[in-house]
Amino acid sequence: MDRTGKYTVVDACNDHGAITLREYPRNGTLYVVEYDDPDVEAELSALDVGSVVELDLRRAGRRGNAWCAESARSVETA
Repeated sequence: MDRTGKYTVVDACNDHGAITLREYPRNGTLYVVEYDDPDVEAELSALDVGSVVELDLRRAGRRGNAWCAESARSVETA
């Protein structure tokens, strides 16, 4: 399962490389725990809580609500 959308950072990247996101502007929560390449991981790791980012995601294995970020683009919000 793949998905693309805008997400708000709820919890910044932790020591294990995981980041908690909320669908923007909805409220579904998901967890990015894997990254396709170091550039995507670096971009997401640099985001502060409240930042909005557009992501291309795919499910990370069979783990419940865990996702792999394939690409990331910062979004300006008004």
